Amino acid sequence: MNKILIIIFLCFVLSPVLGQEKQGNERGEVKDTEFIIRKDRVLTLPKKNKNFEKVPALPQPEGLDKFDYEVRDFFFQLDPSPSKMKPYQKRFESSTGETYHSFVKLGYGNYQSPLAELHLNNLESDYLNYGVYLKHQGFYEGPIDKKNSAEDHTNIRIAANYFMEYFEAFGKIGYDRDKYHFYGYTPNLEINPEDIGQIFHTLFGRGGIRNIDRMDPFNYEISLGARIFNDDYSAREHQVDLNANAYYQISDNFKGGLEGQAFLTSPSDETYSDLNRNYLKASPYLEFKNEKFKLLAGANIILENDEIPGKSSSAHLFPRLKANYQLEEEFGLYASFEGDVQRNTYYSFVQENPYLGPSEKLLNTIQDFKATGGIKGNINDAFTYKFAISYGQYDQMHFYGNHENDSTRFQVVYDSTTNVLNYKGGIGYEFDKIYQLNAEVNYYHYSLESLTGAWHRPKWTLDVRNQFTPDARWLIQANAKVMGGINAINFQSDRTSTLNPIIDLQVKADYKLTDQFSLFVEGNNLLHQRNQRFWNYPSRGIQGIGGLTFKF
Repeated sequence: MNKILIIIFLCFVLSPVLGQEKQGNERGEVKDTEFIIRKDRVLTLPKKNKNFEKVPALPQPEGLDKFDYEVRDFFFQLDPSPSKMKPYQKRFESSTGETYHSFVKLGYGNYQSPLAELHLNNLESDYLNYGVYLKHQGFYEGPIDKKNSAEDHTNIRIAANYFMEYFEAFGKIGYDRDKYHFYGYTPNLEINPEDIGQIFHTLFGRGGIRNIDRMDPFNYEISLGARIFNDDYSAREHQVDLNANAYYQISDNFKGGLEGQAFLTSPSDETYSDLNRNYLKASPYLEFKNEKFKLLAGANIILENDEIPGKSSSAHLFPRLKANYQLEEEFGLYASFEGDVQRNTYYSFVQENPYLGPSEKLLNTIQDFKATGGIKGNINDAFTYKFAISYGQYDQMHFYGNHENDSTRFQVVYDSTTNVLNYKGGIGYEFDKIYQLNAEVNYYHYSLESLTGAWHRPKWTLDVRNQFTPDARWLIQANAKVMGGINAINFQSDRTSTLNPIIDLQVKADYKLTDQFSLFVEGNNLLHQRNQRFWNYPSRGIQGIGGLTFKF
């Protein structure tokens, strides 16, 4: 029985293997095969019953619908508890050392020349700065007949600045007294010095406001001034003026601004009185600037009421152009073209020539145009230079001549149209803060229309200034002022002359004894020249003065 079962098992196991072997031998053979497709067969599924009942809504929770709170005030009757606090006191040593805000200077020299000078300033303050300046210097003997050519000068200034959060208020008042003598007479005459004396009195003041932060885009300054001037004779001149300047920095390269001036002047003299001279000027401009190039374009608009025969208008409009192109630090070009009206007053005339007599008329100078071109540069931050040539045309340019009624005094004369050619050169040099040099030379050529000479104007000038600082105690200055080609005229005698060149060598030295005390000495006209800036008025010879300075 077991054998029969084993034989049957083996038949089942071996039959598929034998079949595969037979099929493997017949791979690739295509046999006829029949497929039967039945289309009438339908598949059916049993139906499922659906539940159409709605899901019942869940019950909503009940919340609190009232929010009532009771607020109570609690007041406690407690005594204040004072806290005594004391800041920590620490003394910081100043790294700048002791500073002095004021000083006095006293000296004396030949020609009976005392000197007294005081600068008095307040202590450091965050809001208010003020100061007082007093000076008197006299030369009670002069080059001609001693007292007859004496002169002395007194100056008083009081100034203050008050700083607010955004602007600064400033003001200044002053008084000047200047005494001269008309000593341009024929020598060896017996003349009382009181009979030829001249004293100028000038009282002036100015006050205004300006913004503090100069880095703001908008900057401004406005000031109102007044001046009262008179001499020992008939000259009087009162003036009120308003100055206003403002500009706005549009961008890093562009800036626009306006400069304005207004003057109301009332002069009087022997030949005129109740005269009102008005002057109004507005100068709008636009400026472009970058690292190498700078250009300013604007205009000068002036209204003035001087009475001149044949005058077409009291209004003037002139262009105002300035350009500067710095190719390299060592070399740059600059040019300008501008017209203007230069104000002239009796006060400005006597500042140039203190031996002026009565004036017949006062006229402004019309600058029809002035064209300038030049070069400048800086070499190794030690040597600087500047050379230029300019040409201009002026109406009513003023000159001086000895007066037709009294040759010891001078009168103002005007040329109808004057052309001026000017050559100008300057150099500067600095060596290690020990030595500084600045020199400038000018040459002028005048082409006149109604006058025969450029009376009392120099044809050339030379100004040389040297400064030595060998150590912290010494300060030495050596200067030279030279001019020549001065033609003079005497309208009384109708004579003309060319004055000798003026050579004035000056030396000044200061020696520091201590932080507060120092000595000084000053010498003028060291070549002992009889320099005549105005005809018949020689200057003092060698003049020296020495003294002491004290800081406090």
